[in-house]
Amino acid sequence: MISRSPWWDRKLHAGRRPLLEARARIRRAIQKHFEDSGFIEVECAALQISPGNEAHLHAFATDRIAPDGTRRGLFLHTSPEFACKKLLAAGEQRIFTFSQVYRNREQGPINVPEFTMLEWYRAHETYDSVLSDCAAILKLAVQATGERHFRHRGREVDAGAEPERISVAEAFARHAGIGLLSCLDA
Repeated sequence: MISRSPWWDRKLHAGRRPLLEARARIRRAIQKHFEDSGFIEVECAALQISPGNEAHLHAFATDRIAPDGTRRGLFLHTSPEFACKKLLAAGEQRIFTFSQVYRNREQGPINVPEFTMLEWYRAHETYDSVLSDCAAILKLAVQATGERHFRHRGREVDAGAEPERISVAEAFARHAGIGLLSCLDA
């Protein structure tokens, strides 16, 4: 039987430390980008009274026990979206958050039950502004790491290249071989 060292083993961790450092640089670069663009960073509570209505997302349930012993069911949020939208309704115009989010029933090569999510909102702006934010975030991430390309599972992409903008129908046709518009009832 092969013995695996736990993640906190110093020798094993030494190889992972550069990833932690790169993640911290990326996060600081993104925070600075949003702050320089007039956004305010917010923190959203992880405990919510409702798990949300997304059929494909499953929340972790817990109980809040009051000093008198009474219990109230709560859920760990699957996204900070609802809390952020309440802030927008209250008058905020530009907000962003890095939130720990929790999703039950998720586990696999690219899905884990707890992860950090970046979420941001621009009130009264077009989707083109959000697409520009996405491109800027990708460029900031590679600059913060000193890289030029993203590499994952044998694929590589130039993060400095201008993103190609295609319609959803074009994406389905190109990447899934599905004529999406032909599936619609006339």
